[in-house]
Amino acid sequence: MVGGLVAGAQLTCVLVLPAMFAWACFHYTAGGISHAVLNVALTAALAYFGFVPFPAVPHLEWTPAAIFMTIVALLTVQAGLPFLMGGKSMESWYEGRPYTMDQFGDDSEGLRSDVDSGEKPKSYKRARELAWGAHLVGAGSCMAAAVLSGGAQDLSLLCALPCAMNGYVHWLQRDAHAEQKFGAFFCWVFAAAHIGFGIAR
Repeated sequence: MVGGLVAGAQLTCVLVLPAMFAWACFHYTAGGISHAVLNVALTAALAYFGFVPFPAVPHLEWTPAAIFMTIVALLTVQAGLPFLMGGKSMESWYEGRPYTMDQFGDDSEGLRSDVDSGEKPKSYKRARELAWGAHLVGAGSCMAAAVLSGGAQDLSLLCALPCAMNGYVHWLQRDAHAEQKFGAFFCWVFAAAHIGFGIAR
């Protein structure tokens, strides 16, 4: 988001709207009605600041960093779509990655309010899916805003650290799941690419 706001705040306000609606759905699904209402209010404010006055998209120069970050933005948004759609798309996703049920599955104990009231714990699986989908779509939208506003190189440098940290998380899980080791090296190669595209001026 920092990359998008620095490069073009108004365009970021427009492109992040789908993710904000997804966050409102997340809060509603998780039982946070007041949070969902607040999120809708923030979304309306973002829409106002984004469309008043109507934003003019600057001329886009297709630098190597812009091409690279466009590909990363498209892959990020595409990865979040199954989580937003749910249903059969998520069922097939879980079938291919059964270990992810530890993160999204229904074995949680529910909220503390559920336990204290003696009610049967609710399933927050769908809420967790929506949260992750909103996160990915929001990240991709902010990347797209930065690229369209001419900030692809700065954005590439900003993405290097979280990409390297993601690789470290994969590395920590390498003993539990064999493919995590490959994921770690993949993330570190991507982090190096981010640095390379960000430095090349």
